Amino acid sequence: MKEKTDTRETARDRAMSDMADKALKNYEQIVRTGLKLQEEAGRCWTSFLSQTATLQDIQRPLNNFTAMANGILPEAQKRMEEVLDLVERNTRTGVELFRKATDAAQAPALGESQSRWMDVWTTSLGAARANTEALLQINSRALDSWLDFVEKSSEATQGRVAKSA
Repeated sequence: MKEKTDTRETARDRAMSDMADKALKNYEQIVRTGLKLQEEAGRCWTSFLSQTATLQDIQRPLNNFTAMANGILPEAQKRMEEVLDLVERNTRTGVELFRKATDAAQAPALGESQSRWMDVWTTSLGAARANTEALLQINSRALDSWLDFVEKSSEATQGRVAKSA
């Protein structure tokens, strides 16, 4: 019986570790993409500021930037709404876990107390798994949004370079 429990715990630990690794890889990819975006923006501004520009030359990049910002802001707002929804669910779950823990601590019989504590731990682990999965999905969608944005930005940049050549 003990071996079976240890095997389940090891499998759960491995699954949680795998999910955490995936979330970390997604986060690292988002950071790398953000850095590339900042580098590209820096190059654009350097190029822009090093040239004498006419009003039309100034207006075109501003229009492009406005279009890109209008494209990415709704995606960022969706991700923030997902995070706020997750926080709200976690608050409700935390209150429920606290209530269950209080009930378990006040149980009169040992058997009933153990049963209630098992419920607390099971619910707690389920909440941790659900949180990890939700964060993984949010990060994955955020990464997809950033990659789309970078692709569109690079296509626009390549199109401008090809026209000027």
